[in-house]
Amino acid sequence: MTILQSESLKELGSALAKAQADMSPAGINSDNPFFKSKYASFASIVKSSRPALTKHGLSIIQRPLIADDGIAILATMMLHSSGEFIESRIKINPVKSDPQSYGSCLSYLKRYAYAAMVGVISDDEDDDAEGAMKSFRGSEQGAGRDIPIPAISTHEYNELTYELQGHQDILNQVLEGLKITSLREMPSNKYRASLTRVRELKAMKKEIDAKLGS
Repeated sequence: MTILQSESLKELGSALAKAQADMSPAGINSDNPFFKSKYASFASIVKSSRPALTKHGLSIIQRPLIADDGIAILATMMLHSSGEFIESRIKINPVKSDPQSYGSCLSYLKRYAYAAMVGVISDDEDDDAEGAMKSFRGSEQGAGRDIPIPAISTHEYNELTYELQGHQDILNQVLEGLKITSLREMPSNKYRASLTRVRELKAMKKEIDAKLGS
C-alpha cells in the first residue's frame, strides 16, 4: 500500500485524535459465511465515524484510479479543513476482469481502506486482531519470541485462484475471514483449511442453484 501526505500533518493529526475520542465502535451487523462469524459492514463503520470526523473538520474521499503503469488502484484520502491531507493507495485486484468481480473487490477494499484510515474499531476488534495474529505468526519454542509464517506458494495461489474463478463472493469471504486484501497474503498454515472451505461453499452454491432451477 502506497501512502501520500501533505508536508505537515500537525492540524490533521490533532483533529483526528479528537475525532477518534468521539467515535463509538461500529456495530456488528453482517455475516461472514466463510468463517461463520459476524463483522461490521461498511455502512456501520461510516455511521459510527462520520459525525466525529465532520465535527472536527475531517472528510474522507475514495476513488478508483488508473496509475501511470496502467494498474487500477483505490485511493482513500483524508482531508482536513486546514488543507492538510493523507492518502493511501491500494491495488484493485479482482479474481476476474468482469464488472461484477471488479465491483465486489472494490467494495471490500473501500471498507478495508476506510476503516484503516479513520482508525474506527468494531465490537469484535479484539477477537479479530487475535485471530489475525494467530494466522500470521507462530511461536518459536523456547525462544520467547514470534516468528512469521510464510505466505502461500505460487502453486497454492494458482490453485486457489482457479477454484475461485467466477466466485468473487466467496473470495471476499476468504479475504474478510483472514483479514487480508489479496490471496497472495494468505499464510501457508491457512491454505488447506481455506481450500477445503472454498470447495464446500462452491458445492453448496451449486446445490442451491440446482434446486432453484428445478
